[in-house]
Amino acid sequence: MLLSVLILASCKKQEIKTTPLASIQITNVLIGGSELQFGTNAATIPSNAYTAYGILTGSQVLKLSSTVSPNPVYYNQTKDFVNGGVYSLFLTGTPATVEAVFLKEENIPSHTVDVFGARVINLVTDDVPISVNLQGSANGSFVSSLAYKAISTFKDVSSVATEGNKVFEFRDAATGALITSFTVPSYDLPRFRNITLVFSGALGEETVIRANNY
Repeated sequence: MLLSVLILASCKKQEIKTTPLASIQITNVLIGGSELQFGTNAATIPSNAYTAYGILTGSQVLKLSSTVSPNPVYYNQTKDFVNGGVYSLFLTGTPATVEAVFLKEENIPSHTVDVFGARVINLVTDDVPISVNLQGSANGSFVSSLAYKAISTFKDVSSVATEGNKVFEFRDAATGALITSFTVPSYDLPRFRNITLVFSGALGEETVIRANNY
């Protein structure tokens, strides 16, 4: 009898509860801004950089404040997160006039050959549409026109190292004038992965930040 009870007890199904989580990547390109604190997380977000976090699902407060005293709050909004969801938040503008782009990532591409995915977001606050091409290709052949705070879709780029560096040229979409360029070196091509090129800064002081994705 005792043996039967022990067997039944050992066969009883045990439920393991898991915590539903989403993920969010936050990019900090505030002009003249500082390192940012995301809630109470230990990992901060340096200026002109990004940090990825896990976040609980449901309605959550996204609070981003400067790490410099008196620690002004630059962003404080409530967003909804679903289990397994992937999200991105970009902060641009200035500390006095913060602007943000928040999005839930959909249709993230996967790659099984020697390519990587690249997309562009235009966060330069002069509100001038830009075009993007790979060096040696026609103007606007990668992105024809991208307005302020707009983001392109991911496009495949060859990651065969023997082809050399991948140089992205950013231009004024109306005139074709070269504004700046960004190089993904051949030794650091993100094979099978995706990147976001964040075009940011002030007029005449533009820069490009590479954010690695998924």
